[in-house]
Amino acid sequence: MNADPGRPQLVFDVGGVLAGNLDGFWSDLARQGGIDPAELRLRYKEEVGSRLWQGSLSEAQFWDWLRIACPGVGTEDARNLLRQALVPLPALERLESWSRRADLHILSNHVAAWIMPLFADLGTCIASFTVSSEEGFHKPDIRLFRAAEAKLNGTGDICFVDDKADNLEIARRLGWETILADEGGFWIGEIDRRLR
Repeated sequence: MNADPGRPQLVFDVGGVLAGNLDGFWSDLARQGGIDPAELRLRYKEEVGSRLWQGSLSEAQFWDWLRIACPGVGTEDARNLLRQALVPLPALERLESWSRRADLHILSNHVAAWIMPLFADLGTCIASFTVSSEEGFHKPDIRLFRAAEAKLNGTGDICFVDDKADNLEIARRLGWETILADEGGFWIGEIDRRLR
């Protein structure tokens, strides 16, 4: 990794930016379990969602909860559905080339164990990881952004990419530039232009 303190700092969310988000996971679970998708999502948000992202609910506890909430789907089947939902998106393949011109960082609401395999083959391309399950806060809590900011290198411009506008607003409050990750992936071209 380049030690130039003026290098741009690119900060990426994971779900909907570098890998598929978990919407498909919940839809597939509901379908296989014969449950209304909206009802399952609501129950998740009310009972465990925030605690899972903050790391106060362990992964094992999540699977125990899911076994009760969706009894028609076994734990191993649910784990497979999760892996299928976390499919790499095209930007993940660009990280290696982007890392030659910028320092790359991850800032994500997620369970670290679920997303770390996505980066296993990227070696030292990622300068830092700030994952909600390890930090105890989840976006849009500004404390998670500050935890990520403390890991940034040097004085270069900071640009944050997320697929949720609420999260971008928090980053703007910190003086970061922002890019909304659109479903069509046009934002990738914007990163390329910034790094030319």
